[in-house]
Amino acid sequence: MPHQTEPSANNALAALLRPMLHGYRVRSETTQTIRDHPGQRPDILITAADRSPVVVEAEYMPAGTVEQDASSRLGMAVTVDPRPIEAAIALRYPEPVGQSEDLHAAIQEAQLSFAVLNDDGTRFPVSGWLDGSTSDLADIIRLVSVPQRAVNEAATALEQGIEQAAAILNAMGDTNPGINLAIARLLGMSDVPQTRRMACAIMANALVFHERIAGMHQTIKPLRLVCGPEIADAQEETLAAWTDILKINYWAIFGIAKDILDQLPSEFASQILEELRSTAQKVGAAGVNNAHDLTGRIFQRLISDRKYLATFYTLPASAALLARLAVAKMDNIGWSDKESIGKLRVADFACGTGALLSAVYKQIAARYENTGGNPSELHPVMMEEVLYGCDVMPSAIHITGSTLSGVEPGIGFGSSRLYTLAYGRQIDGSVKIGSLELLQSSAALTLFNSSDPAMRTGSVGEQTSAQIMADIPDQGFDLVIMNPPFTSNTSHEGSHINVFNPSFAAFNTSESGQRAMAKQLAELTIGSCYHGNAGLASAFAALAHRKLKPGGILGLVLPLSAAAGLSWQKFRQMLARDYVDSTILSIASSGAAMSFSSDTGMAECLIIARKRESPESKEEPAQFGSLNSRPRGLPDAHSIANCIASTDRVRKVNEGPYGGTSLVVGHESTGEMIIGFPPLDGQVWGGVRLTDYSLGASFLRPVQFEALASRQPVSP
Repeated sequence: MPHQTEPSANNALAALLRPMLHGYRVRSETTQTIRDHPGQRPDILITAADRSPVVVEAEYMPAGTVEQDASSRLGMAVTVDPRPIEAAIALRYPEPVGQSEDLHAAIQEAQLSFAVLNDDGTRFPVSGWLDGSTSDLADIIRLVSVPQRAVNEAATALEQGIEQAAAILNAMGDTNPGINLAIARLLGMSDVPQTRRMACAIMANALVFHERIAGMHQTIKPLRLVCGPEIADAQEETLAAWTDILKINYWAIFGIAKDILDQLPSEFASQILEELRSTAQKVGAAGVNNAHDLTGRIFQRLISDRKYLATFYTLPASAALLARLAVAKMDNIGWSDKESIGKLRVADFACGTGALLSAVYKQIAARYENTGGNPSELHPVMMEEVLYGCDVMPSAIHITGSTLSGVEPGIGFGSSRLYTLAYGRQIDGSVKIGSLELLQSSAALTLFNSSDPAMRTGSVGEQTSAQIMADIPDQGFDLVIMNPPFTSNTSHEGSHINVFNPSFAAFNTSESGQRAMAKQLAELTIGSCYHGNAGLASAFAALAHRKLKPGGILGLVLPLSAAAGLSWQKFRQMLARDYVDSTILSIASSGAAMSFSSDTGMAECLIIARKRESPESKEEPAQFGSLNSRPRGLPDAHSIANCIASTDRVRKVNEGPYGGTSLVVGHESTGEMIIGFPPLDGQVWGGVRLTDYSLGASFLRPVQFEALASRQPVSP
C-alpha cells in the first residue's frame, strides 16, 4: 500500500502547478465545484477566464480506472465557469511517489504519465501515454484549455463577416473607385478584392478588441453605444471612440483601422460598421477573448500578391514545432531570469503576419511561467526589445503588431521593433529589395513617416519621424526564425508566365525595376549561399546567417530542394561548415501533408541549427528526422518536439541496417530519426522523406562510409 494517499498527492501536484499557471485557478480535492453534483470531488480542477475548464484525474500505477474517471467528467458544467469541461487529463503517478516522505519533491522529480481525453471522443495520444514532468503537464494544460469549439465558432463568424463587409466595399468601388484606391495605398497594396478583405479584416479586428477593452477602461464605451443600431452617426462616434482609445495605447491595432474608416463615405461606413459590429459581438458571444490568434490565422488567407511574394501561412502546429525545437536549443538561458530574457534578440526578416514570432513568444513565456514567473511581466520588453519583425507589406506588419500586442492587450508598451522595409523603385530612382537590403549593413531606412499611417507601430504612441533608422546589427541575434518566400527567378509557370523575374514582380514592379532589383541582390550576396535558381529563400538564409550571433540558433522553413537541389549546394556547405547541433526535419507523407505551410503544394523541411563560434573544416553529426505526417495540432507538435529534443540516443547511419530511432508519442510512431554526417562540400542530404531509415546508408558517400565503418557500431 502507498505510504501517501492519492488525495495528498493531488494536493501536492496542484501546489506545484499553481505557480506555473498564472491567470488560472487550480483547485484540488474540492467539493461544490460540479454543477448539479455538489458531492463530486474532481482530483484537480483548473479554470481561467477565456479558457475551458480542465480536470485532472490521477491515480497511482497501475491506475486501472483513471481513464474512466477522467472520461466521466467530460461535458460536465462547473460552478465557477460558464463553459463545460471539453478536456480531461488522466494522470498516473509512478509507484515511488506513493512511498516518498516528501510528496512535493517526489512529484517534481517524477516522470508522470498522462493522456488527454476530449469531449469529441478523441484521445491524445491515440494509444499509450505521454511521459513528462510537471512543466510538461502545465504546457499541455495551457494547450487543451483553449475552448476549441468557441474558437471555431468565432473564426467562422469573423470570416463570414469580413466577406460580407468586403462585398460592400466592392459595391462601393462601382461609384467611388478612388476610395478603394486610397485604402489600398494605406495598406501598401494594389486595389484588388484581397486588399478589400484585408481592410475589412483590420476593421473587424479593431472592433473585436474595442469590445474587449471597453471593460478595462471606464472612458471607453461598448460597441452598442458607439456603432449600435440606435446611434445616428456610427462612423463619427466610432472615429471619436478610437481617437480616445489611441490616447491610451493600442496603436498597432487601431491606428490604421481608424484611417481606413475615415476614408469611407458615411453611407458605406454605416453599412460596414453594422456588419462588422455584429461580427465582433458574435466573436464576443463565443467567449473567445484571445482574438489575436483568430485574426492572425484569418489574415494569413488574405495576403495580397501571394503569387509573387510566395508568403504562405506557417500552420500553427508547424510554427509551434519549429519554435519549440529552436527555443530548446537555447540552452544557456536562465528562463527564470526576466532580465536575461529581456536581453534576447529574436528576428523574423520575412515575418508575414507574425505566426513564427508569436510561436516563439509563447515558448519563451511558457518557459518563464514554468519557473514560477508571471508571463505578463515580460510583455513590454518582448514588444520593445526582444522581438524584431520585418516585411515589405505594411498591412502584414500591422497584423504582426496586432497579433503580438494582443497577447496582453491590457499592458501598454512603447515603440516595437516591427519594420516595413522599402521594396521596388523609389521616388529618387533607386531600387530597394526589402529585408534583403540588410545584407549590406546593420541598419536600413524604414518606410515610417507621418503622412503614411499604415506604417505606424507601437502601443502607446504614433511614430512621427519622417524616416527611422532600424538598428538591426550583424551578429546581433540569438535566434533568427523564418518561413521566407520561395520564389525564384526561374519560376515561369502558372501565374508566373510572361513575368520577367518572378522574384521581384510583386506590387506591379516594372521589368526594368525587376532587372535592377535582381542586380542589386546579386551584388549584395556575393560570397554567400544565395543562388538565383534556389530563389529568395536562399538569400534569406544568407541574411539569417549574417545576423546570427556565434552560438545563435537558426530556424528555417525551406523547400525540400534545400536538401538535394544543386542550386542549394552552397547553403548545405554553409550549414556543414558554420553550424553544429543541426536538426533537419521532413515529412514522408505525400500531397498537401508533406508541407509545414498552408497551400504551398510542395515538400518542405525544417532546419534548426546552432552557429559555430568559428568555422571549422570538420564534419559534424546532424539529426535527420522524417515524420509520418505533419503535426495534427498543438499538443501533437508539443509532444513531437519534446520527443526530438529529449531523445538521448539516436542511431547513426554507420551502425548497421537497423533503421533509425523511432519517434514515439504514446504508443504511436510519428516517424524516425537518424544521425548522419552532412559532407562539407555540400553534397546531397539523402536522409529526408524516408519512411525507413534502414536505407540510411544510401545517403553516405563511399569515402564517408569507409571512414565511418571503422568506428565501433552500436547494437540496436
